[in-house]
Parts: sequence; structure tokens; C-alpha cells
Amino acid sequence: MIKKCLTLLLLAAVLSAGLPSGVRAEYPDKPIVIIVHAKPGGAIDLTARMIAKVARNYTKTPFVIENRFGGSGAVAMRAVLGKDPDGYHMLAFPATFISTVKVTRSKIDMDDYRFLACMVEAPEALITNRHSDVVSLEDIIRDAKAKNGRQIWVGPGVGSLDHLMAVKTWDKLGISATWLPYDGGGEAVAALMGGHGTVYVGNPEDVRGRPDLHIAAVSAQKRLTRFPESPTLLESGCDLPNEIMWRGFAVHKDTPDPICLWLTDLLNNVSTDTEWVDFVKFNSAQNVFYEREEFTALVTRDSEESIKYLKMANIIAGDPDQQAKQKRMMGWFSVPLVFAGLFLVIRFGRKKLTGQTSIATFTLALALLFLFYAFSFPPPANDQKVGAASIPIIWALVLIAFSIMQIIGGIKNPQDNSRGRIRLVLVIIVLMTLFVFLMPVAGFFLSMLILLVGGVYAMGYRRHISVGLLSAGMIAFCWFIFIKTLGLPLPMGNLFG
Repeated sequence: MIKKCLTLLLLAAVLSAGLPSGVRAEYPDKPIVIIVHAKPGGAIDLTARMIAKVARNYTKTPFVIENRFGGSGAVAMRAVLGKDPDGYHMLAFPATFISTVKVTRSKIDMDDYRFLACMVEAPEALITNRHSDVVSLEDIIRDAKAKNGRQIWVGPGVGSLDHLMAVKTWDKLGISATWLPYDGGGEAVAALMGGHGTVYVGNPEDVRGRPDLHIAAVSAQKRLTRFPESPTLLESGCDLPNEIMWRGFAVHKDTPDPICLWLTDLLNNVSTDTEWVDFVKFNSAQNVFYEREEFTALVTRDSEESIKYLKMANIIAGDPDQQAKQKRMMGWFSVPLVFAGLFLVIRFGRKKLTGQTSIATFTLALALLFLFYAFSFPPPANDQKVGAASIPIIWALVLIAFSIMQIIGGIKNPQDNSRGRIRLVLVIIVLMTLFVFLMPVAGFFLSMLILLVGGVYAMGYRRHISVGLLSAGMIAFCWFIFIKTLGLPLPMGNLFG
């Protein structure tokens, strides 16, 4: 009996020896998902896939890549926060997420994550088309001064790390240019090769397999081994010696310490693996391993620095949260003014207050309130003419015009009130109030659904299937036009992330 117990203990010790320290043997007992914000083939996607591949040498647990692109990374960031903090969902976390948080005002904060390890530092590079008239850094400066701000620089996103690199470069070189954003690096490179841009801001690895591209300058302390002919920005007189695109991994902030230690130990093993080292070197990047404290400090430093250049690029200005509060306060102040105005008209005009006038006045007050709320939504990006506030503002303006017409008509031709009409007035008031106040919580679509269904039933329509089909059709129409076709970031509400 004693021998059997000793044998079982020895077997348990052997089985647990292969696990990184600090975690119980039952974790992990299913695949671990790495959520990536980019489409397959991007730099961060390839990095995550190499992690998954090399990790097989150190654990039997498979790693699965899940691409959740959209919102400049906000979709992927929310996806991790929406999962249980059990260590089975890890976020591939590139430096560009800093700008995503600052620019989109998506209510995601860096404190929502626990940073496991930063593993790659890739220098930023200015890339040109070999077959154009602008190839070297000297050519870029000459052409930029000749065009006086009309030179086109391309890259992924507005407010992205590459965009900020462009702004920093213009500042250091004393030139001006125009940033033309694309959805991804691949599209921006295609624009450069097609002659739609002069300079592409990216990483040295972006020229791999593209002989038509040339690295005009790289932000590094010394020339890269694989591109010895490409000068550094520093030696070219531009004081940007170490602008990097780092890439790391993070999990939900509430992930237990033992699980975080297991994942960190695994990533540490990967970082020293020959296959991983060769992969990083081949891409002209630097293999690093910054654990939690050092990685968090890096994120904090870059977050603080990004604000300066985001303001310089006119992407953010002042305190957006304070501005939003002021606009909402103006909305609340407008409500009593509307009712005061109606009271004066009725009192001194000796008119009769009817249900039509009451509904229209309340509608006008809510429309004004909603208009000011919409003004506090995130503004359009520099490359867009419409944004999250565009459609709500249009709806509010139309509703304001309609309400004023109804008020004027109700005052000129007052109709008698009836119990049914008063009940309908009250129901519509309640529905509109719900619509306005549910919007920040439940989002545009759910609030609109409640307003549609409630309004139809309030008017006495009882064909349930028809009501359902009508409401679903209207919601689908709004989704197709506003989201799918126009790409408008309508408010989705705190309830859904």
C-alpha cells in the first residue's frame, strides 16, 4: 500500500514537472485562444501564429488564433474583456492599441488588462517606391518643401502609431505633409506601389517579398543587418533614434496570478527558442522579453507621450470627457426653456393647450436634449465626413423641425382633448423618454426596436407577426445603411461593451 502511494506521488511529480511554476495541474485543460485585431497575414497576426507554433515545444495545449478585426483594434480588445478571466483568452497587444484607446473613446482603459510580456520591438521605417521620383530621405524632404503640405504619406488608420510616427518625422524635419489612412498596412502598401502616395510608414519587414519598395530611412541606433544600404534617421539629421512598434500579450486584469505566471513562463520559453529567435531576426526586429512591470511601464510611457502628438495632429483636443459633460448640461438646460416658451405662448396668446401641442412640445424638448447628447459622441476621424454622431444629429434635427410644425399647427387649430388621445400622449412621451435614456446604455438598435414596437402597439395595431417583421426590417435596414454601407460607428451602448 505504501509503495503504491509513493508511486502515485512520484508519478504526479513527474507529470507536473513539465508545467511552469505557480499553477495547478488542471490548467490548461483546453485550447488557449489568442485574439488578434488584424486580418490574417499582418505583422501581429504572423507574430501570434509563430507564438502558437513554437509553444508546441513546451506544452501539449494547443493555441488557436482568432482574428477579430474592426474598430482599429477595439473589437478585439472588447472581446477579451467580455470573456471569463480564466486564462483561456489572450490578447495580442501591439503598441498601436494605445492610440485606439485615446482616439476612439471606446471606454476601454489600459488598466483593464494585465500585461504578460512584450516580445518584439520593430523599428519604424519610411518606405518609398523605387520607381518614383522620391526614393531617398533627401528626396522626401525636397519634394515635401516643393509641395508645401500636399505630399501624401500613407499608412494604417488615423491616430495609429504609424500616423504618430509621421507627425513626429514632419516635426523633426521641419516639413508638412498630408496623412492618407487605410484600413490596413497591406492596402497602404498597395497605394504606395500604385502611385497614390509618396511615403509609407511601417516596419522593415513590410518590404519583404516586394522588390519595388525601398527603405528610405529607419528609426534605429544603427543600420539594420538585412538592409545595410538604408540609413538611420539619426545619421540623416532627424532626431528619432528609437521609434519602435512593440508587440506583446495581455489578458483580462482579473486573471488569477498562477495562470498569469504559467503563461508568462511559457512565453519566456518561446522567446529563447531558436525558431522564434530566427523569425524575429528575419523580420529585422529585436527579440526582447519585458515582463509585467517593465511592460506596463512601457505602455504607460507611450500612452503619455502619444497625447502630445495626437493633439499636434488635431486628432484630439482638450478634455473630451469634460466637453461631453458640458454639452449634455446644455441639453438639460434647454428642456425647461422649451416648456417656458410654450407657457408664455399659451398664457399671453390666450390659446388652448391640446394633446397635439403637448406631444409636440415634449418631443421638441427631448429632441433638443438628444441633439446635445449626440454632439458629445466621438467626432468623425480626420479621414471621414461622418461619425458616430452624424445619424443621431440628423434624426434630432428632423424631429425638431417636425415638432415645431406640430406646435404651430396645434396652436393655430386647437382640437379637443379626449381620454384616448391623452393616453396616447402619455405612452408616446414614455417611449421617447426611454429611447433617449436607453441610448447610452442599450445602444441605437435596441432603443430603436423598443420605440418602434411600443409605438405601433400604442396606436392600436395588434397584428403581432406584422409588427415583428416591420420592426426587424427597419432594424435590418438601419444596420445595412448605417453600419454596413456607410460604416458609421453608431452608439452600441455600455450594455454591450
